[in-house]
Amino acid sequence: MKKGLSIIMVVIIGLIVIYGTVCLFLGNFEGAYATFPFLIVYYVWVVAMKRRRSRDEADDHDPDSSGPAR
Repeated sequence: MKKGLSIIMVVIIGLIVIYGTVCLFLGNFEGAYATFPFLIVYYVWVVAMKRRRSRDEADDHDPDSSGPAR
């Protein structure tokens, strides 16, 4: 993942968490709970990306799948 994209994602997630925290302290529970779907979608996206990357790395290092069939 590019460094710039990582910084942008951290800033966006940080802003969402800060917004949710401020809403909780102000008593706006609807606003605070509205941030949770964004955080869940982000978490699922990151986990899926890690699994895809680890699966691709495992396929690259698999000696059985490299080379022609004999």
